[in-house]
Amino acid sequence: MVADYLAFFTSVYAWIDENVASIITSVVSLVLLVIVYRVLNHEITRMRKKELLDVNSAFLLTRLIKWTAYVIGFVVVFNLLGVRVDFFVGLWVLAGGTIIGFASMNTIGNAIAGIIIMVSRPFKISDRLFFQDRFVEVEGIDLIYTRMRTLDNLVISVPNQMLLDTVIENQSAYDYVRRRCVVTMEYSVGPEHVKETLLAAVASVEGLAERPEPYVWVTDFGNFAMEYTLYFFISDTRRTLELDSMVRDAAFTEEGIDLSTPNLIRSLK
Repeated sequence: MVADYLAFFTSVYAWIDENVASIITSVVSLVLLVIVYRVLNHEITRMRKKELLDVNSAFLLTRLIKWTAYVIGFVVVFNLLGVRVDFFVGLWVLAGGTIIGFASMNTIGNAIAGIIIMVSRPFKISDRLFFQDRFVEVEGIDLIYTRMRTLDNLVISVPNQMLLDTVIENQSAYDYVRRRCVVTMEYSVGPEHVKETLLAAVASVEGLAERPEPYVWVTDFGNFAMEYTLYFFISDTRRTLELDSMVRDAAFTEEGIDLSTPNLIRSLK
């Protein structure tokens, strides 16, 4: 029994003596790995406290660094023991890459779309857009999502890939945008009178752009009434809904014009 122990310790000593350089290199590598790991974790914590990184991003980076350190540590130890891990590492990378690739197809697509948006710049932060039947203001363009604030003071996060597949009206591209108000008037009322009355009504609304000036077009002939479209311009698109309502209210209450159901229709009832 004693001879067996002596033989074992002798073989261990011989192995250590033969691989002393590799052992020292591996220990130094592991120590450096621990130091780098702690430094990176400290930096991530510091950036999170300064709000340079959000909680989710900090958590993801911490996990990624942790598992990377584990893999490097295992490779160093296995190499020290003389176990070749090239095949296992390659297999792990291939399997992990395949799984991540299939699981993150949408994420990768959104990331590519985010890069396209950042480069092509169809809109920028603080621009006011008309998106999916609502008025929004761009608050942030991230790699995966674009954050927008609605008139209801709600923040919505839209996947960047959806933005590339959607028609978006950028109302901040120019100093003003054109709006419209459609009214119908019976044929017994002269078009010039209707136009003058609508222009007088819109002139009383505060907050509209002075240039270009508003105008009225005849846009349709109905069975019992003629359709008129009043075009006007606004510069503060955050007040779009408010100014549209004010113009409709002014047109409806303007004296000398009756926007109720035409007399011909009323007489048929």
